[in-house]
Amino acid sequence: MGLLRSVKDVPNIDYYEYKENNYYNKYRYRAKFRLDGLRYTDYSKTPDDLIKRLNEGGYRKVRPDTKALAMENINELKNFIDWRNSNKKPGSITFRLEADTASIYSNDLELLITLKDLGVVTVKMTEVQVEQFAGTKYYVNKPKHNYRIYLKSAYIEEKTFVKDLYDTISKSKELVPSNALKDWLDKYVKRPIAAHNSWTYRYTSGTHSIDYDNESTLSYLVLMYGHMLGKRYKLEKRPDPV
Repeated sequence: MGLLRSVKDVPNIDYYEYKENNYYNKYRYRAKFRLDGLRYTDYSKTPDDLIKRLNEGGYRKVRPDTKALAMENINELKNFIDWRNSNKKPGSITFRLEADTASIYSNDLELLITLKDLGVVTVKMTEVQVEQFAGTKYYVNKPKHNYRIYLKSAYIEEKTFVKDLYDTISKSKELVPSNALKDWLDKYVKRPIAAHNSWTYRYTSGTHSIDYDNESTLSYLVLMYGHMLGKRYKLEKRPDPV
């Protein structure tokens, strides 16, 4: 299970999920939605099969209240079965149903977006952000901290990003910025007018880093600034020669 972060400024993406790997180790995107009666599509190869399933008697009889809810969405349910049948290509898409909630995984975002054409269905799109664990950095002496994560070299879209990062680090006893990052943040806060007009605050630098000791600290950083974080390393003393 990864960490979800709401996304506001990326077209067609509602969330980023920070994970060590893609979904099923190969899919970048997930479309997710809920619809009453969706569970019965799992047993229905065609829209006609769905109607037969809802009308079955005996031990497989659907409860009247459950059937009524499904019938309210019958057009959307039929549309989903047709969509599934048209796009069910092994290796390129995976469907997962849990009760009346569908999760559909693919690398084709444009295809997943067409789910929104099924009818009155609220589809949420999530894109995986694979955590970039790059390995271990070794030092002659034991490092002061256990881990280090670098910022990406990226354009700063959020106007409050620099100030927010400054506040987060200033209030934390766990986060230790590199000297270059500390100077960059300090100048922004102490000389706001000059800094706000400087090109140096339009982009983050991939040379700026933050050290920390507990991996749980990374979860908080990712939730807040995951889209601006890059590679991370474990810091260790170089092993003595044998």
